[in-house]
Amino acid sequence: MIREGSKLGIYGFTDVGQVRTHNEDYIAWEPQLGLILLADGMGGHNAGEVASELAVNCIREALIDVLQPDLLASNVLNIADALREAIVYANSEIIRTASERIECAGMGTTIVSTLFYGDKVITANVGDSRIYRLRDRELQQITTDHSLIQEMLDSGYISQQEAQMSASRNLITRALGIADTVEVDVSEDIADNDDLYLLCSDGLTDLVVDEEIQHLLLMYEEDPVTACKELIAFANEKGGKDNISVIIVKIQEAYSDNVGIE
Repeated sequence: MIREGSKLGIYGFTDVGQVRTHNEDYIAWEPQLGLILLADGMGGHNAGEVASELAVNCIREALIDVLQPDLLASNVLNIADALREAIVYANSEIIRTASERIECAGMGTTIVSTLFYGDKVITANVGDSRIYRLRDRELQQITTDHSLIQEMLDSGYISQQEAQMSASRNLITRALGIADTVEVDVSEDIADNDDLYLLCSDGLTDLVVDEEIQHLLLMYEEDPVTACKELIAFANEKGGKDNISVIIVKIQEAYSDNVGIE
């Protein structure tokens, strides 16, 4: 259980990688709400970066409006539902924008989010960006990819090793902006003081396997800024074929708030 008075240390960086000419990832957080967001955009021209930024800002603004002290104190607000509805709202705004701006036609984005309150953490995701939790020195992926490869893994059609090598691993089955309705995976769990949460785009996980992520997180467990930078550097060393974004969240007494765009 999170100790009373504990605060979140949030550390995030996003990098264009070694191949792309511009960055379509977008990261942000609202420390006072315990809200952290990461989106990986896609679309023609520069529309992917429009979709990812729009998604993050819509969700953030919607939750700022509803996560008010009086509503939280009254216990009439279902926080998990509020996060889900904020993501649904972002989906509708992306579709509306794409219909009004020809250069944005076909744009979309993944989204992952954590929302900490009390001793709980709510996670939400659409697409193949991921959330991991490091607990008792063991790394666990706590989101499920919405991708063709994940469906093939779930059915037993391919192995994990085959999935890592597949040319189809970036084909996603859900995203914001591709349909009028969107199914959002939302879960709620108890957060521990010693937990570390990692939000990341597939620019990291397509190139750096879970065992390598765990090793780097443990190596720099007391230095999350360096951990973020080392994860990005390792993905770049392996080719950096996509934009790479990572956010590390630690529950700690001394609050820190760091963001970088490289």
